[in-house]
Amino acid sequence: MSNMAPLTKSTPVFASVLIILLMCKLSVSMESTTAEELRSDFLNVLRSRRHEVPLSVEFANSVRNSTCQESSRPLFSQAMESCPRENVENFKDRLREENLYLITEAGEQGRLPVLILSMNGSKQQKRPAIVILHSTRKCKEWLRPLLEAYASRGYVAVGIDSRYHGERATNITSYEDALVLSWKKGDTMPFIFDTVWDLLKLADYLTNRADINHSRIGITGDSLGGMHAWFAAVVDPRYAVVVPIIGVQGFRWAIDNDKWQARVDSIKPVFAVAAVDLGKNNIDKEVVEKVWDRISPGIASKFDSPFTIPTIAPRPLLILNGAEDPRCPINGLNTPISKAREAYKAANRPENFEV
Repeated sequence: MSNMAPLTKSTPVFASVLIILLMCKLSVSMESTTAEELRSDFLNVLRSRRHEVPLSVEFANSVRNSTCQESSRPLFSQAMESCPRENVENFKDRLREENLYLITEAGEQGRLPVLILSMNGSKQQKRPAIVILHSTRKCKEWLRPLLEAYASRGYVAVGIDSRYHGERATNITSYEDALVLSWKKGDTMPFIFDTVWDLLKLADYLTNRADINHSRIGITGDSLGGMHAWFAAVVDPRYAVVVPIIGVQGFRWAIDNDKWQARVDSIKPVFAVAAVDLGKNNIDKEVVEKVWDRISPGIASKFDSPFTIPTIAPRPLLILNGAEDPRCPINGLNTPISKAREAYKAANRPENFEV
């Protein structure tokens, strides 16, 4: 028989355990508060450069020749085609295609083109939805093989044209021109943030559809689309599963470690113009920092990955990056990954985070 004294509220051991439990609870509460404060700050930035209007829907026709801002029209990639459709009998006949515009704000770019594919005759009354986002200079039609593959598996598959892409582009330099104008005037945020606003409004629309399970809306995308998925999930918890592909990076880390060149080269005209405006002969880290702060305020500071990625917890998050991708240097993810693991552990959902 043990001689150990019973554990009571008066024993030092009980007091120590109670203190530890209270500290853990306080830590989780502080993490939650910090995440909510960051979301609020981010939402305020998103609202700062637009004229809000009530969300409305306009029906549209199918697009056959959307604008892709490259020298030659890209073919569907082998990687996309390698995601085969399920063997659905009479697939083309059963495939339901919806084309519409969401009015997300006043002005020409506030008209968000949306392509939705799903299967007619599904036994599920409410289906999961997946939002898939294209990379720079592509368009929603480029995503069609992926959208069809997900639709064949019972999803409501959703694609959009990002700002100044696809139907929202007037020529093959629309996106680059918009970035330069944002630097010059500072009244828009075409690099990531304006499309994130659209994704907030898209979530409003999707969560009002009777055929969608509102607790099962996922979001993914590659490159620019991966960045859009990342930041949309940060500001809007309605995106319940998040898979950014070659998009998550450390903007501040790249500046501090002289690894910004590849990302800058992907949208070089705005940095070249900024260098001239700042009286410099070449693009340097000062130019890079000033451009980021002008066209996407906070992206290299309080909204950078070490601060925003952990706020996605406890929702499932899979980050897919290339080991040799110079635009998203893998070493720049050490801190955000470490902080994210801590956040998921604190939320008792470590299994929900994968890299």
